[in-house]
Amino acid sequence: MKIGKALKEIRLNLGLSQAKMCEGIIQRPFYALVESEKSGIGAESLIMILIKHEVDIDYFFNLVKDAYVTPEDRADQLLQNKMEYAVNSKNINAINFYEKEISTVATDEILKLRARVTAAYFANQLDELNNDLITKIYKKFDKEEWTRCTSLLRLLANTMPLWEYNRLTSLMKHLLHTIERRKVTSELMMERYIRILENYLVSCYDRKKYKDKNQKVFIDKVFEYLIKNTASFHFMIYRLHAYYMKALFEDDRITAKNIIKSLEKYGYGKAIVSWPKVEL
Repeated sequence: MKIGKALKEIRLNLGLSQAKMCEGIIQRPFYALVESEKSGIGAESLIMILIKHEVDIDYFFNLVKDAYVTPEDRADQLLQNKMEYAVNSKNINAINFYEKEISTVATDEILKLRARVTAAYFANQLDELNNDLITKIYKKFDKEEWTRCTSLLRLLANTMPLWEYNRLTSLMKHLLHTIERRKVTSELMMERYIRILENYLVSCYDRKKYKDKNQKVFIDKVFEYLIKNTASFHFMIYRLHAYYMKALFEDDRITAKNIIKSLEKYGYGKAIVSWPKVEL
């Protein structure tokens, strides 16, 4: 929905009149034009209204974003969603199908890179990817700004198995240092960072790096950050995943088994299908 319609929906949910919704910010007649989509609204006024009524900005963004994307971007997003569903369910045939479709019709270069590496990973064909593609991925992370770029964070998450370990760890140290120094106020961005860090733990586990004392120091810092920043209910599944990974690293199979059994018992089996599996 567009901004005006979203504002109206929020206002009605809050039980406010138009005058109360915009009081002290803009005039009611002008606000009425905004709601009816006969006029736009300045960014500063919009933010002031949202803050005044304690409306989560990420929530508002998600309400309106689909109304303002291009048809090409919308088509890319749909393909991305289908690929993510195939990956989460580990449907190899669907992964290969959507990788081919993305490579043919998608306009987003980063989405194409992600899909290519994902398909190769699930087919155990990472070694067959050409050096030009790998170099192209590496170059995307030459700039400092990558830690704020959503598409590059997704690219890193999807291509971790491809990275040489020391190079990957250098990136992760930079990321952890950056987000510890920067106050992350967006819950959505925090979730993205948490997912990246947890993907890194899985990559370390797959490569058996926890047994290396030199690598263990940084891995423990990642665990510490995750446990500290996943206390809210919204992040509970990530917190449990961190504890599960820690149990795997420490070869504590009883704890790992209990975590899995508890989640399956309470209906979270589908949410953990992509977690590393071990003989419990």
